[in-house]
Amino acid sequence: MKRLSEHICENTVIAGINSPEVKAARDLLGAKRHPGDQSLFICEGLWAAEKLVKKGIEVVSVFYDSEYYSENGKAPEAEFELLELVCSKAENIYSISPKACAKISDREGADACFIIARMPEIKAKDIKLSENMLAIVLDGQEQPGNIGAIMRSLDAAGGDFAVLTNRRVKVTHPRLIRASLGSAFMMPVLDMDIDSLISWLRDNHFRIILTDLTATRNFCDIPAEGRVAVVAGNEHTGISPVWRTLKEAEPVIIPMLGSVESLNVGFASTLVAYNIGLRQKGLMN
Repeated sequence: MKRLSEHICENTVIAGINSPEVKAARDLLGAKRHPGDQSLFICEGLWAAEKLVKKGIEVVSVFYDSEYYSENGKAPEAEFELLELVCSKAENIYSISPKACAKISDREGADACFIIARMPEIKAKDIKLSENMLAIVLDGQEQPGNIGAIMRSLDAAGGDFAVLTNRRVKVTHPRLIRASLGSAFMMPVLDMDIDSLISWLRDNHFRIILTDLTATRNFCDIPAEGRVAVVAGNEHTGISPVWRTLKEAEPVIIPMLGSVESLNVGFASTLVAYNIGLRQKGLMN
């Protein structure tokens, strides 16, 4: 039977259900973030293990279910390998009970592993500019699931980075991390005030694409070449008014063929990003 390596066994600390370590992990998954290190985020399950290691993200702590990953437990061999991988990079390794797993988790059917990592801080100067680029600006969005899904779509479309402005949600929000499937830490994500962002986009010659129900230009007809930033606004109020005053702004419309007037901001962003991304990569005319 598969068993944990000497590295894990020798470096593991047993953490009880009421220990400060389990409480801190629970706080990271909770609906309201508690004061503390705001750069920390938590992933429930081992889905992020390979991505975190590949990207070189700092892994602060790993919690694993001592029964599930025991020699007589139910964990398949592939999970042991992922656990070994992420624990090899972790600063702290904790063995916890199934009840402690349930206490940490914010959903029914708690997973058997939790990974706490540190989100890297990315500044505009860290973005490596190239001739053709695709970015999405998330302006005042409030739903962490929507934000994460848009980041996932941007990543899948070959996008280069995302920007949060008028931020209402931290990029370390657990639902955002989960919905992004790791794109929130695999892809550069900037946090900028709107004036600084507009100046930076202008200085670096980005075209600014706005989805607008009053526009006449079809989103499929805009050029894809060059540096392009697609602005995705708040789910209820839309984009900030200042975007419409910019000479660089290019309003486009997504045709509605049925009875609805518009798409969810995540779907709209995905359509526009994929259209531009595929053409920038030469995969669509």
